[in-house]
Amino acid sequence: MRWLLLACLFLCACNLSDRGLSKLEVVEELVLGMPLDEVKSHWFLFSTKPLQVESAVSNDTQLVYRGVSRDPGVTGNYFFFDPKTKALTRVEWRYHSSMIHTKEKELLDQWTKRLWKPAFHRRWDGKVYSWTDRKAKLELYLSEGICHLIQRLD
Repeated sequence: MRWLLLACLFLCACNLSDRGLSKLEVVEELVLGMPLDEVKSHWFLFSTKPLQVESAVSNDTQLVYRGVSRDPGVTGNYFFFDPKTKALTRVEWRYHSSMIHTKEKELLDQWTKRLWKPAFHRRWDGKVYSWTDRKAKLELYLSEGICHLIQRLD
């Protein structure tokens, strides 16, 4: 009987830590886990040019596409897919180095309102704000000349 009670409590605790971050839209019509074909058919919603394979970054463990963001503050946006399942596992937005301070406040405010207060970690090379649940993670990584927003499935 105790084992059953402990198992129920454990399952409830696991479900409480899943806040649905993996199902959160990164941008309109773009959600982690989407099939490659669907992302490619909706490319015009989040890129000014069709997505192109980024062969320098792609390998056996990841298939990477690059887009040209509609946000003028973004220097590049990358879409990472599992090569076997063709599911979107990670999205990365890289911002202009001249906009780091502006984008830090804007992105931090935007995602804190949409989600919850992030965890903050200082690293030797910068700082990271992160929103995490069991299935996914959203990170705002800031360093000297670098501002990246990364959403990934765990």
